[in-house]
Amino acid sequence: MKTDRVRKTVKVEKKPKIYFDPQTPEEVEYLETLQALLSQKRYGDWDLASEKSGIPRFSVEKAFLRVYSKNHTEAVNALKAVIENRRKLLKQ
Repeated sequence: MKTDRVRKTVKVEKKPKIYFDPQTPEEVEYLETLQALLSQKRYGDWDLASEKSGIPRFSVEKAFLRVYSKNHTEAVNALKAVIENRRKLLKQ
């Protein structure tokens, strides 16, 4: 007999994995900063970060996750700027 299994959710979203293996305390702190930025990110932030940095949306997202890529710092700075801008607008 076959048992029917019903999925509890339609789509299970996986958390993005940051490709970085920290070895020093500074690198651990940097990884925590990146994870905090990911948790503060909202829908449409990659598009805004793409406009700020001049890099395509998908490339900004991948550069953020890949710490050793050449556009990583630009992607991180653009996402930080987008999040800070949203905070300022919400405080007004």
